Amino acid sequence: MTERRFSVFLVPASDDRRWAQGVIAELAARYDTPPFEPHVTVYGGSCVDDGELEPVRQVLAEAAAEGGPITLRVSGLGVTEEYFKTLFVSFEEEPRLRRLHEGVKGAVARDSGYVLMPHLSLLYADMPLAEKEMAARTVALDREEIRFDEVKIVTPDSITGWSDVRRWQTLFRVRLGEPVIRAVLFDYGGVLAEEGFREGLFEIARRQGLDPIAVHGAGMEAVYGSGYVLGKGSETAFWRRMREQAGLRGSARELSALILDRFVLRPGMLELVRALRAKGYITAIVSDQTDWLEWLDRRDGFFREFDRVFNSYRLGKGKRDPSLFDDVARELGIEPRQALFVDDMLANVVRAESRGVRGIVFEDEARFRRELRRYVEV
Repeated sequence: MTERRFSVFLVPASDDRRWAQGVIAELAARYDTPPFEPHVTVYGGSCVDDGELEPVRQVLAEAAAEGGPITLRVSGLGVTEEYFKTLFVSFEEEPRLRRLHEGVKGAVARDSGYVLMPHLSLLYADMPLAEKEMAARTVALDREEIRFDEVKIVTPDSITGWSDVRRWQTLFRVRLGEPVIRAVLFDYGGVLAEEGFREGLFEIARRQGLDPIAVHGAGMEAVYGSGYVLGKGSETAFWRRMREQAGLRGSARELSALILDRFVLRPGMLELVRALRAKGYITAIVSDQTDWLEWLDRRDGFFREFDRVFNSYRLGKGKRDPSLFDDVARELGIEPRQALFVDDMLANVVRAESRGVRGIVFEDEARFRRELRRYVEV
């Protein structure tokens, strides 16, 4: 079985990161080499599959929860004949960094023998040592310490390796001092199930010779404008508004059926929810829906898969009001920053993040699973 290489990077905090990025970009331009993300390598090794990295993720998550940023004292600039230590900032030994290194070393399936020599590279280049020393003399190292506030797992391209810095891929990241995720919040339509509201309106429009995009836009306005989605209006009022604004024909019952039939649960997503609950995470639905959500549960029986269901129809408040996420966190007994919210609409994710909730924009199941592993163990 082919082994996959990986490294654990410690990433500088904002001000120090900007300084390092500026130096790296200037040197890269001068010596015609690619710029790269500033970092200190905590550990480097290999794994045969992603599952072997789960213990490493756990170590990093625990380290993040236990303390804030790590500050390293600068000991000077250095150069070597090695490509990956062309020109670098070297640091003094630091106890928390050493513990983090030892924790990762103890979590890997096979220790690579990586030796921690904390440094932050500023240039990768093949050139004579004398030229590297000349480059070092041009760097204004104007700080006595550098602060680091993020730790991440990075892997190189399987063919071109670490030297192809543009193809480095982040598999997992967590900010130091950031609360560990305790709850995962899922939108319903477009995430847990196919987006029946959109697809149903599209089908109605096609059958009636109308513009699907225009009908969907009218539907988004009408479901809020009628008050239906917030429990302040009725299904009848919603369809009346749709007849007036979009020119639809047919009874409320017939039209609703075309929408409800297109809310089809995604089995893989429910399996993921079960896996999260088995790991001890709180799971909840947070959906801008009507009483249709309860009808759909009677049909498909999915509420039982979740610890809580937050439906705008029952709350009188939807995701267009960012304070909803404060309410949800309070009801779950967690801080907003301990929640991860998944929605297929970027605007909803942005609102959640404005309240401190972390977010993922759902595009497809495979991509979502990869993104999810950055935040939780599953």
